[in-house]
Amino acid sequence: MDALLTCLHLAAYLATGLGLAVPRWRRVAIVALAVAATAGLATSLGAGERVLTTVHTYAGFEGMQQEVSMVSFPTGTVTAPGWQWAVCFGVFALAWAAALGLLRDRPLRNPLLAPLLFAWTATAAWLGMEATAAPAAVVQPVGLDRFLWPAGLACSLLVCRRAKSFGALFLQVGLAVSLARLPAALFSKFASDGKLGTTLDVSSVRDIVNPMTQMQFDPRLQPGSSEQQFWLIWLEHVLFFPAVHMMSLFGIAFGLWLYYRHENDPA
Repeated sequence: MDALLTCLHLAAYLATGLGLAVPRWRRVAIVALAVAATAGLATSLGAGERVLTTVHTYAGFEGMQQEVSMVSFPTGTVTAPGWQWAVCFGVFALAWAAALGLLRDRPLRNPLLAPLLFAWTATAAWLGMEATAAPAAVVQPVGLDRFLWPAGLACSLLVCRRAKSFGALFLQVGLAVSLARLPAALFSKFASDGKLGTTLDVSSVRDIVNPMTQMQFDPRLQPGSSEQQFWLIWLEHVLFFPAVHMMSLFGIAFGLWLYYRHENDPA
């Protein structure tokens, strides 16, 4: 059942991102949000306490392996009544279903505001679900990217219609991708300093691989040090993941931008 809930959540996030940019997708997004929220509530009502072990995933050496792989390092344990996480997502789904319903078929004037609000509120809902012991499959695989990429897609689809130059297109898509992830970076800093034990708490993660040498840092990173937080917070959330998203999202935006610029050409 957890796998089905994960698929429903992914579909809801993607449909919402498309709905923000393409009005005819808004009814689909409302249905997807409603189905995902209802399924979560239906499976959690009457459930007892849930336990979630939060993990931070990083590039390192698993056990005695000699090759770099993705390591899931436990950062804390959360216990909560089984229904709370579903209510958390339900509030998020209700809010965005209502917002899409109010928009109806009207196009968005600002290509950045709504996608960023979607990204930020989804981040808050994701943290809330993790804090209320949601199923691991619903909050941990893919993590933030399950909704930040759809938010970036929404921005790309909106910007490509309005950008008047290549520079403006690149700047707006890059700005949206970076700002969408910034609250996660700031919360990761806060959670790590306070050792809150969430997925974004990197205070106890030390054995990561230096991407330049493909070997562990020697000497090892010190917990709470500025060097540790640079490699695990700022490099990941401000540089690496935004760059990864840009490779796909800007390609989509650029292709559509060229299409819209030349769709009325006689040739």
